[in-house]
Amino acid sequence: MSVYRISMLVKDQPGVLARISNLFVTHKVNIEQITTKKYKKEEISRIRIASCAEEGQVQNLVIGLQELMEVMEVDTAQRSAFQQKLIHKADAIQELRDKKTLSKKVSFWLVACSLFLTLFGTNIPASLYTLYRQEWGLSSGMITLVFAFYAFTVIPAIVVAGQLSDQIGRKKVLIPGIFFAIIGTACFTMANGVGMLLIGRLFQGLSVGVLNGVAVAALTELDERRNKKKTALICALAVTLGNAIGPIVSGVLGDFAPFPTRLSYYVHLLFILPCFVGLFFLNENVRPGLRPVQLKKPYVPKSIMKPFLLATGTSFLAWSIISMFMSVIPSNLSSFTNISSLTISGVVVALGLIAAAVNQILVKQLSLKTMISIGYILLSIGLILLVITLSTKSLILLLLSAILIGAGNGPAYAGSLALLNEAAPNHIKGNIISTFFVFTYLGVSIPVICLGFLSQIIGVAAAVNCYVSLLGVMIMFIVIYGIKEQKNIFTN
Repeated sequence: MSVYRISMLVKDQPGVLARISNLFVTHKVNIEQITTKKYKKEEISRIRIASCAEEGQVQNLVIGLQELMEVMEVDTAQRSAFQQKLIHKADAIQELRDKKTLSKKVSFWLVACSLFLTLFGTNIPASLYTLYRQEWGLSSGMITLVFAFYAFTVIPAIVVAGQLSDQIGRKKVLIPGIFFAIIGTACFTMANGVGMLLIGRLFQGLSVGVLNGVAVAALTELDERRNKKKTALICALAVTLGNAIGPIVSGVLGDFAPFPTRLSYYVHLLFILPCFVGLFFLNENVRPGLRPVQLKKPYVPKSIMKPFLLATGTSFLAWSIISMFMSVIPSNLSSFTNISSLTISGVVVALGLIAAAVNQILVKQLSLKTMISIGYILLSIGLILLVITLSTKSLILLLLSAILIGAGNGPAYAGSLALLNEAAPNHIKGNIISTFFVFTYLGVSIPVICLGFLSQIIGVAAAVNCYVSLLGVMIMFIVIYGIKEQKNIFTN
């Protein structure tokens, strides 16, 4: 008994498949597999049937099929048992590949979602600093300290997480990262003073450090085409959207919902817990070796030092600037606009970060050199408008400044991350990207802490003017360096 494949063209009429099936039953031929597909012409289909039968049975069956009015053409092909086995094996391999592809896609977006939710939770406090200030009498310096306190754990976590993920795999590092985010959010739900806020920020820092140190490398490996620029941009977009949506949610719930200092954290837990469970089923793409884990100091090869300096300097400045809109400005909104509202504070933060996300999407097809250049131009214009806002107290100018600074932060940060992701060798990519984020979070934390305590001494307006002037000088130095070394930095 051999395996036969019968292919026929049939007219699309009601009952045709039933009549063909009955004919197989009449000739005692079992249907092993059947597929149908539309043919080139309308109202005509091609039916393929695989069956096991004797040669005489098949000959009689073909004669019977040809006699059916709906059947226009019949063709048969005999397959040996070995050929059939090979076909089944090939089908099984393709099915396995399809499952792996789907699993990779799900894992890719699960990692991106984990990064988004981590930053979402980390930035929920941005709109609530005014409430914390009123409830516990916190100064401007203390507010910026609470905001930036997570940098004390985020930086060492980034350094360790990147190297660990290179050696033991991404999954084993991502799961604890999300767990730290859950603990941090839980601390905020129980906070009854500044001490618990600081503890919560430390755990949030651990989470952000782990996710930022690993997510780019994990996404690059899970992407089917290993598109480094695409994965870096998606990572930057997840970070920016998480930063933006957190303050909006907390601002609106803080103004109009019960439990203003807690409800937004409950919302965060509602979404991040399923994500935490999902990471246990992550498609692990890395096959770590059996060597014992060895942690090394952050290391950048000389061959990529110039793009590294431009990338880290750009990211440091971009986040030093936008950090004002995530800490000092929301908690001192009345000093800029004579308005006091948690929702408006959240909008100011979110507008800048949403503009960053939108501009990342708009300029993603441009060269990295153009992206970074656009970022610096918009950041500079936004800083100028912020200085004007201090004297005019205009809410419109403040919002416009936030949009421009966010629109500059987006391409500057995403472009610098993509630049380094392309330049970094694969075998130490996690370590190099982690080092990049160390400088990024130094930009997020140290400058704005200094700004907060300086504002207690000379006032908010004078402190911001000094801060903007210093940032302007740093921008000039980085831009001049980038222009001078562009042939050694940019490859496209």
